[in-house]
Amino acid sequence: MLAFAGAVAAPAPGFAASGNSGSSGGTATATAIVPLNLDHKNGSELRFSRFAGGSGGTVTVDPVTELATATGGVTFVPGQPAAADRFVATGDPNRQIGIVGGSGTVTSGPWSMAVSATPAQASANLSAAGTLTFSVGGTLTVLPNQPAGHYSGSYAVTVAYQ
Repeated sequence: MLAFAGAVAAPAPGFAASGNSGSSGGTATATAIVPLNLDHKNGSELRFSRFAGGSGGTVTVDPVTELATATGGVTFVPGQPAAADRFVATGDPNRQIGIVGGSGTVTSGPWSMAVSATPAQASANLSAAGTLTFSVGGTLTVLPNQPAGHYSGSYAVTVAYQ
């Protein structure tokens, strides 16, 4: 019984033996922001124009001017103008975001071509209303003797707060 009484009488860990103690309150803050969202603009698409593949090469669409250029054995033929794609980012007003283009594939039956997306800018600020519309161009890799066909597919674009 004596051992039990001694345990109760011992000072609590972290307090001075004389019984003095003190405490203080801290300060906490938190800021919630509008989640960042990215939507594809209806009716827009990345169009690489119309071309003959020949010995292969690339077709590149500039995200700002929307002009297409070809390398290697690729040659343009009349019939379909090139176009950059459009996206709308929404989020916390006046915040800076980073924009990264990804890769993808377009296919026609069993045939495919690789797409690499190129945003018009690597970063930008959302407006006071919390929006940003931006364009995306890209590069299409055309294989030698690429089979004729209407190719379609998708690619990735990512936005993130900076």
